Amino acid sequence: APQEGQLAVRQVARLFGLSEQRLRYWAQTGFLVPSRREKGRARYTFRDLIAVKVAKELLDAGLPLQRVRRSLDALRLKLARSQGDLASLRIRCDQDRVIVEDEAGAFEAVTGQRVLDFQVGDLSDDVAQVLAMPWTSRAREAGGPSAYESFLEGCALEDDDPERAVACYRRAVDLDPDLAAAWTNLGSLQVEAGDVDGARDSFAEALRSDPDQPEARLNLAELALREQDAELAIEGYRSVLVQHPDHPEAHYGLARALLAVGGRAQALAHLERFCRAMDGVPDPRMASVRRTMARLSGDEPGGREGP
Repeated sequence: APQEGQLAVRQVARLFGLSEQRLRYWAQTGFLVPSRREKGRARYTFRDLIAVKVAKELLDAGLPLQRVRRSLDALRLKLARSQGDLASLRIRCDQDRVIVEDEAGAFEAVTGQRVLDFQVGDLSDDVAQVLAMPWTSRAREAGGPSAYESFLEGCALEDDDPERAVACYRRAVDLDPDLAAAWTNLGSLQVEAGDVDGARDSFAEALRSDPDQPEARLNLAELALREQDAELAIEGYRSVLVQHPDHPEAHYGLARALLAVGGRAQALAHLERFCRAMDGVPDPRMASVRRTMARLSGDEPGGREGP
């Protein structure tokens, strides 16, 4: 049965009836990050596909995004430690619990409110219709958590225990210095802790590992904007948009940077692009963004500018 096949973003979008834009946004925000890269491009493994399917079901059922995020972090850790055939697993939601059943029995992996019930084996059949995938088997790293498991553990700990999350990310990059996502998340936590120089070093390592990664460039641009170097921030955000023209965070950040130098018309255009990219995605910034757009377009007088 399939264990470690790899699909590109467009193929996963086709498989689950999602937009590529939504999948990229999930990856960019750390909600669902593909665990493999091939020639600098994101690739989804079979474990990633399970997480995408669960996320889609839970979000469609109306669960809050943060609750789904915590559920996925727990589920991914369970799947990463699974020794058996993934296609033999059964995953279902029973009221407020996500249950995973394998040959050894059932266990509660995550929290949910609605019931979802699907055979993981069915998912492999659906995948085969999209692409004939070169499934291979990979032995789990012995003697402790792998780099990717450490990365997932760090993601799960960020909100509740950022110090332990930092330790997890450091362990991840010690095991795999080319794990760009771990470098980026480490840098973000270093910024929050006030270690800006350390954060810059981490973002630089992320870009060394993956020069096309947008998140590290976005974070560097945000640092420049915080330090009131709007021109450098503008350059950074625009460099992301060259490779990712619909990146919502790049449009949002660029709009803020342009407002700092008086570029009202360009800022309005990028806020409009941000809103289009975020269509249907709940975001607490949206009300402020729309007020700013109304002021910039002349529909609402006065007030402070800036999303």
